[in-house]
Amino acid sequence: MRRITPAVLLVTVLLAWPHVSYGCDDGTIGPCAPGTSRSEATLGSGSHDEPTGTGQILDTVGSLGKQVIDDTTYLLTSPLRIDGKSALIVGAIGAGIGGLMVADKTIQRAFQENRTDTNDEIAKTFETIGFSWTVLGANVALIGAGWLFREHEGVNKLMRTALVSLEAQLFTEGLVGLTKFTVGRGRPGAGLGTQTFEPFEGFDKSFPSSHAARSFAVAAVFADAYPQPIPFLVYTGATLISLSRIHSNEHFSSDVFAGAALGFVIGKVLSWRHQHPDILPGWSILPFVPDARGGLGFTVDVRF
Repeated sequence: MRRITPAVLLVTVLLAWPHVSYGCDDGTIGPCAPGTSRSEATLGSGSHDEPTGTGQILDTVGSLGKQVIDDTTYLLTSPLRIDGKSALIVGAIGAGIGGLMVADKTIQRAFQENRTDTNDEIAKTFETIGFSWTVLGANVALIGAGWLFREHEGVNKLMRTALVSLEAQLFTEGLVGLTKFTVGRGRPGAGLGTQTFEPFEGFDKSFPSSHAARSFAVAAVFADAYPQPIPFLVYTGATLISLSRIHSNEHFSSDVFAGAALGFVIGKVLSWRHQHPDILPGWSILPFVPDARGGLGFTVDVRF
C-alpha cells in the first residue's frame, strides 16, 4: 500500500478543517460558549461581523496557523520542562525499547510460528483500521458531523475532541516519519536481522511503528476527553492495531513499543495543552461562534 507523507496529510486537513477556534477557560476544546471563552475582548458577533468569501478563508487559515504554531512550540519545548518523575519515565521507556531489541528475534519467531488463516484475517482488519488514511478519514468525518450538528452538546464535544485528535495524528505522522528516516532500521520482512540500520535511506523503515504511534496518539486524546469505558476501548483498540504489525511481520516488538510510547506522549501533551490554553504567552485573533444557531464574530485573545 502506498505510503502517505505528512505533507499530504497536512494539505488534506487544511482543506477539511472547519472554521472554528478551540480552547476555553473551562477546559473545553472547540467553539467557546458565551461566558466560557479565554481572556478575550469580543469585537463583534452575529451576522454583522461575519466575513465572507476570501476573507473568511484567510481568517480561518490564519487562526489555524497561529494555533498550530503555538502547539508546535509547546510540544517541541516540552523536553525543557521535564521534571524528575518524567525523566524516570523517559528512562524506563528507553530501557524498555533496549530490552525489547534484545528479545526482538525471539518475539518475531513466536508470532510467525503461530500464524493461522483466522488470526491473519483478524490482524489484517486491525491493520487496515490503523492506516493513516483510515484514521484521518475518521477524524475528519467526526469533525464534519460535529460541525453540522453542533447545537447538540454531546456531538459538539465529539467534534472538539476530534479536532485535537486530528492535530495529534498530524504531529505524530511528522515525528514518526522523521525518526524513520533518521534511524533507518530495516523491516523484519526484509530478512536482514534485527540490527540492520541504514540512516537517511528512505522513509519506509521499521523504527518506530507509525500504526502504533498514530493509534495511541488518537487513543490518548479520546481517553482524556471521556470517562470509562471509552479509555479502555480506545487503548485496547490501539494495542490490537499495534500487535497486528508484529503479527504481519512488518515491525519488530521494539518498533511497536517505541511508536506506542511516542504517540501516547504526543496525544497526552496536546490534550493537556488544549485544556490549558493560556500556557504560552502571545496574542491572536480568532473566529468566534457565539451560539449554535449561527453567526460568526471575532475575538482578540491576549495571554501574558
